[in-house]
Amino acid sequence: MEAVTYSIRLDDSNSEEYYKDAHNFTDEVIFHASLTITPIAEEFMDYLHTFRLEEVRKVEEYILELISFGVLWNSYSQTALSVKHAPFITMARMAEWRKKHQKAKPFIDFARGIFLTFFLLPAEKEKQNSELPALEQIDHVCKWFEATGEFREQALRFIRWRAFWGTKNSAELKNMFRTIDDFTQWFKKRSAEVFGKYTANVEAFLESSRKRYKWREDRISCTRSPVEYHLNMVGAELMNRAFKSEFENTNSKAVLLPGCIRFHNNNECKSKRVKEGLICEGCTPQCNVNRLREMGKRKGFDVYIIPHASDLSLWSPKPDRPACGVIASACVTTLVEGGWELKRYEVPAQCVLLDYSGCKKHWHCRGVSTGLNVRELKRILSN
Repeated sequence: MEAVTYSIRLDDSNSEEYYKDAHNFTDEVIFHASLTITPIAEEFMDYLHTFRLEEVRKVEEYILELISFGVLWNSYSQTALSVKHAPFITMARMAEWRKKHQKAKPFIDFARGIFLTFFLLPAEKEKQNSELPALEQIDHVCKWFEATGEFREQALRFIRWRAFWGTKNSAELKNMFRTIDDFTQWFKKRSAEVFGKYTANVEAFLESSRKRYKWREDRISCTRSPVEYHLNMVGAELMNRAFKSEFENTNSKAVLLPGCIRFHNNNECKSKRVKEGLICEGCTPQCNVNRLREMGKRKGFDVYIIPHASDLSLWSPKPDRPACGVIASACVTTLVEGGWELKRYEVPAQCVLLDYSGCKKHWHCRGVSTGLNVRELKRILSN
């Protein structure tokens, strides 16, 4: 199968080598972070505890937040800071409306695509005076992040970091931001060496496809740079480690799959709609969803097909329903955002990357049935 952008299957065999690389490189990232950005994360954790701003989470989450800040600041701050006037609040709300109102989603997406191009992605960018951020710049960029609909979860976390940075003097801030930037540059170079073979087609895809996304709401999601793919690859591994104990302490499990993993398209698929998504009815033996459904019967987990941009709050624990451990699968570019959203809704989660992208709506003109590494899924369940 020719990769649209990324593929964690080498030579179209399986993705076992990728998961070994991802595990080992994440160990390397954590070690390198311990010498650089982890002390910043630990100081932030003390700040959160002292002022009781949140229940302090695992250090891996805060390391990921700092890596995300560094990579996304490098990727988007110049664009965001070039936007002086935009309907930030309206666009942020539209991103939430599309999750709550699936029937109106096509119309909302059409409007968002126009707004995105007109307001948030200027053709000309102003050159910034400094590569290191100022606090007022972070405020503005966070508004831009939230308005795009692609980085809402990151923005919510960066805002809290911004409050922490506001307690520092100029010399301390400069030292922190320089440390984050140095780590980001190391990550960009080293991740390309490790993961470049899995994202080899990204640049060619961007070159050939950028124009056709100009007026689309998925423009940012589908035109990510290679380093953003690598960020999410490490992010998925860090999240699995941070969320592991909570997931294992749940009594019920569910696997959430995107529609692109089905054998049939929307019109031919015989799945049944329920509140949480779609349930496979087993119409086609060779369908990947059906195979996982059969596996779920033996291993004791449920399988749901979740439409893109679904309301993940439906999976939050309720008084009459204890927490369900969720294993979610999605494209590399969207998986971490979804993982953080599930965390915000207190859903114990793990994730398995789609081996490659291929849905007709976002990536491929005809649509390609995607897949995931079943061995990785079994490893998560067996733990």
